[in-house]
Amino acid sequence: MIRDQERVYYEQRTPMDQRNDGGEINDQQSKLIDGNVIYSPINQLNKPDSMMSLNPFRCKSTICLIAGVLCLISGLVLIFLLDVLVHKILARKLVIVEGQEGYKFWKDPPANIHRKMYIWHCSNPFEVQYGAPPRMIEKGPYVYREQWNRSNIRYSDPDALSYIPITTLYFDRQQSVGPDDKYMTVLNIPLMAFAHQTQYYPEIVQEGFNLMLKVFNTTLFINVTVKELMEGYTDPLIKMASAFEPDIMKDAKFGILSTRNGSYYQNFTIHTGQNDIANVAKVISFNGVKVLNYWSTSQANMLNGTDGSLFPPFLTKDRRVYSYNADMCRSYYLSYLREKKDGWISLYDFHLPSDIFNNSLDENKGFCFNNKCLGQGVLNISTCYYAEEKFREQIIGMKPDANKHEFLMSFDPVTSVPFSVNVRLQLNFYMPNVPKFDLLKKVRPALVPSVWFDDSIFQDSSSWVLLSLTIAMEERRADDEKLLVYEESSGLQRLPIMIQEELIRCEKEKSKQE
Repeated sequence: MIRDQERVYYEQRTPMDQRNDGGEINDQQSKLIDGNVIYSPINQLNKPDSMMSLNPFRCKSTICLIAGVLCLISGLVLIFLLDVLVHKILARKLVIVEGQEGYKFWKDPPANIHRKMYIWHCSNPFEVQYGAPPRMIEKGPYVYREQWNRSNIRYSDPDALSYIPITTLYFDRQQSVGPDDKYMTVLNIPLMAFAHQTQYYPEIVQEGFNLMLKVFNTTLFINVTVKELMEGYTDPLIKMASAFEPDIMKDAKFGILSTRNGSYYQNFTIHTGQNDIANVAKVISFNGVKVLNYWSTSQANMLNGTDGSLFPPFLTKDRRVYSYNADMCRSYYLSYLREKKDGWISLYDFHLPSDIFNNSLDENKGFCFNNKCLGQGVLNISTCYYAEEKFREQIIGMKPDANKHEFLMSFDPVTSVPFSVNVRLQLNFYMPNVPKFDLLKKVRPALVPSVWFDDSIFQDSSSWVLLSLTIAMEERRADDEKLLVYEESSGLQRLPIMIQEELIRCEKEKSKQE
């Protein structure tokens, strides 16, 4: 039937003189009529087969497309698995277990550690005794090089160890503003502690103490050398106090750094991070207790965070960095400030937020003493170090500067190892008005600064460089592998498109040849 229809079609289009004697169209003549290419009966019958030949091509393209998508998904899964692998590698390196990098950095920190002491010298001590505000002049820095060590290390189980931190101080004359035999006029801190303890005694007892102060030739301000103020000096009041409180005043001396230099009075128990790297160096107990007893609420007495030596890795900007500070007798936290570059290392700066010492906040009310809070920005540590509890500042000469006085730590965000640290705090002592004490009956109550210090830590030793390079190599290797996986998955995803383009090109070439 098809052939009969084709014959009618060509007979209508083909002149009689172009047919053979049998009325059939010559096969050669049937291919070109009036300059147009037409299908001969044989070609016409082959046309459907030609169209059907495209179906395998489409099928192959679909298969390749699916394969490409699957490869892309596989690549993304591999990228995720590589992240997990890198995290596990670094977590294994940072645990506090002998033989690991974390243990080495924790036990013997490879850092330059200095404590810069700035002393507040009073230029009008006699006027202050008669009601004038103290005029304070900052002197310093007087720099002490610190050497940290951990002794008596004992593992109670794989995820807990106890130790005693030992700090040894050496005066650094080259970095200091002058020798440590320089005399300073500073507030008589033992007198302030004595007045705090006795101001509410019966009047007759206070009068007896007043007479005793005259016998001791006690003055409101004293002249001592920098070395004496830092390392300790003898005082009649200290000798008397040591007779009543031998555990507190063990050597009958008072010094700002006397209990810090070579002392064995602290005992920490911390997590090693073996069970969970998120708990590395977190404090379990301090001096044998898991909850402090300095403050008035359970929240304030909690031991939160690490011992300050190491921190959980993989730091993020929205995370708070918690630590326990024995000098402050409390836990505190740092919050994200900014991101910066130190050479090729990316760092996160975290600082001590002002809310830490904001006593109007509910979370800080536990740090008030006898329900009496000091002003904002001041922490009363009298329950820990026997200072005074009130705060009515009237000081001339203090000039706060955030760049100079801010508590700041710079972290490598991958390991959370502190790259540089500036722990900046100031010690103030309350000067009360005590009517029965001749030295204090006319003074204007004020919180008088004694010293402020900057504990600076800079990780610039070869060990830090080695750890940084190790970290960088791990990150670079992971990044390269991620890029390779992404490129491979992207190439596989484009593979069906390339095949389809090639098949179309071949089909066009075939059509031209026909």
